[in-house]
Amino acid sequence: MPGPKVVAAVDLHKLSLLVAMRALEYASSTGGDVVFVCVAEPNIANVKLPDEMDASDLTGTSLSRVQHFAVKAIAEFEKTHPGEKIPPFTSHIDTGDPAEKIVLAAAEADADVIFVATHGRTGIKRLLLGSVAEKVVRLAGCAVQVVREKHHTVSAD
Repeated sequence: MPGPKVVAAVDLHKLSLLVAMRALEYASSTGGDVVFVCVAEPNIANVKLPDEMDASDLTGTSLSRVQHFAVKAIAEFEKTHPGEKIPPFTSHIDTGDPAEKIVLAAAEADADVIFVATHGRTGIKRLLLGSVAEKVVRLAGCAVQVVREKHHTVSAD
């Protein structure tokens, strides 16, 4: 019986490696495989007609950059988890609304779980930037594991 399909939503920024590591740990321990999904909002500064553009034109992100990231994440996983099975993986890029495209990629992969990062923004930053993780949780048709950097602080609220 095949293991679970795991989607690792990465944006190639700071928390992406943490998302990748958690997804790889889960897939390795359950015999699953990982789909690295990178979705970026279009870069409106392009001068080509929309019909002539692909994902790398629209975002500056290419499939080769996502694949390079995945290979680096696998190397880090091997270094920190010696002897553990490396899960099979693929990479996917898309443009548009990140949360919607992550959920669509998960549905197309028949994913059992999505790993996505949260930056923990609050207040006006969250209002202006929105929350991809929150929207993925609301829209996903499978389990969602929200990943964040560990820090334990108690607020006065």
